[in-house]
Amino acid sequence: MTEGTPQESRFDALAFAGVGFVALGGYLATLHGSVSFWDTGELETVPYMLGIAHPTACPSFVLLGWLFSHALPFGGVSQRIDAMCAVAVACSAALLYPTMRRLGVPALLALVCALGFAFAPIPWRDATRAEDHDLALLFRVLALFFGLRWSADGGERNLFLLALFAGLSCATHGLAVLLMPSLVLLLVARRRELRPRSFGVLAGGFLIGLLPFVYLPLRSAYVSAAGLDPTRALGLPPGRPFWDYDHPATLDGFFRLVTGADFDTRSAFAGFLDVAAYPRFVQAAALRVGGSFGWLGVFGTVLGVLVMASSRRLALWAVLVAGVLPIPYVESYGVESETDRYYLLPLWCAAVAIALGATALATWLSRERAWQALAATALAASFLWGASERRGILEQRSDPGASDYIAEIERVTPSGSIVVAEWAFATPLAYAAYVEHSFDDRIVVCGSPTQFISYYRDWLGRRPLYLVSFANPPDVPGFALTRVGFGYNVFRLSVQAPAAR
Repeated sequence: MTEGTPQESRFDALAFAGVGFVALGGYLATLHGSVSFWDTGELETVPYMLGIAHPTACPSFVLLGWLFSHALPFGGVSQRIDAMCAVAVACSAALLYPTMRRLGVPALLALVCALGFAFAPIPWRDATRAEDHDLALLFRVLALFFGLRWSADGGERNLFLLALFAGLSCATHGLAVLLMPSLVLLLVARRRELRPRSFGVLAGGFLIGLLPFVYLPLRSAYVSAAGLDPTRALGLPPGRPFWDYDHPATLDGFFRLVTGADFDTRSAFAGFLDVAAYPRFVQAAALRVGGSFGWLGVFGTVLGVLVMASSRRLALWAVLVAGVLPIPYVESYGVESETDRYYLLPLWCAAVAIALGATALATWLSRERAWQALAATALAASFLWGASERRGILEQRSDPGASDYIAEIERVTPSGSIVVAEWAFATPLAYAAYVEHSFDDRIVVCGSPTQFISYYRDWLGRRPLYLVSFANPPDVPGFALTRVGFGYNVFRLSVQAPAAR
């Protein structure tokens, strides 16, 4: 950002703070009212109990989530962790403003585009629920922000913070590896100033950012030694979800957990080589940008991308690369069922592109200030185009989430039973068991109906056994099923009597 008048500096400071506070206020006002299903339910559970999350484990999210869930004085635990995510996305939206100003975007356009991102459906929805991608977004944005400052101003402090937040982003989500080419471009922008000491600063900052990974083997070993995971009492080996996913106390478990080796990540990286699929990638990205910023936003993004790609400024190329690289990855990742959350950084970068494209167009048309105001007005109208998609976000505060489901499971299963539930249904039960402590001495086992079938006869000799399944009814050879749930597929399991001869 170039030096401006004192009035301009004050406006920039107020605009930066204003975007953050307005976004945070909107997010907090629309937080989910209860614990959720799927990964969200897990991430509302694991931080509070200091467990271990699913790959890539997001240890920085778990540790910060523990702090938020114990320190905030309002709401339930799920809402406190949701609030942490709201803070992360609000800060990311606020950082858009100084980033765009540094790249030469006029104040009005920067303000409109930052607010447009903050209240686009995908960022807004993700900001109101527990999502490790929210914290990963903030750390990646901070790494880019300090990288841009380094490329413009130099300074060891900027180098250290670039590396620190790059490390923290890696300790939050494995997708952070796709940010590294952008950071290299920013470092190269002032390569003549890099000294041996500079590389020491970079290494030190990055390693400090990776420190949350140390939590994983230490906590895993303690969970095993202290017998904190109740599924171990059923004869299951260590490494079950919630308390000790993949058992990273062992080298093999640690490697599988932090690399996501349990999932088909190779298919995601293979997408970069699938040139024939690139038109599909472009279409998917255009749909996300259009749904977030309107189709005028798509035009602005295309124009901004052309501006960035034709520039010789490595800073613009760094932002462009940061926004583009996640798209082939997620669109080729067949395991992932909810791809929108992977678009947080691409949408953040698209907001920068829109602002740059509008600035270039206003400059080309002359009468720059008048055209900037017109472009800002048109973009604001385009950003509001998706208002109907935001209605569900506005209404979700009264959504009961998984609370009714938890109540039904507690009603139809007796105390002391074993409840085997598929992942989507197991996560809120873990919240009831380990956060609310309302599940009495029931034991939650996360798995498919047949995953632990070899244990069922032994378990039935000790406790009542129930299944929660997507299938109605699931096929469990050798066992009889009696439906006991009405709103959900809940079945009591018993040994099937041998057929009469």
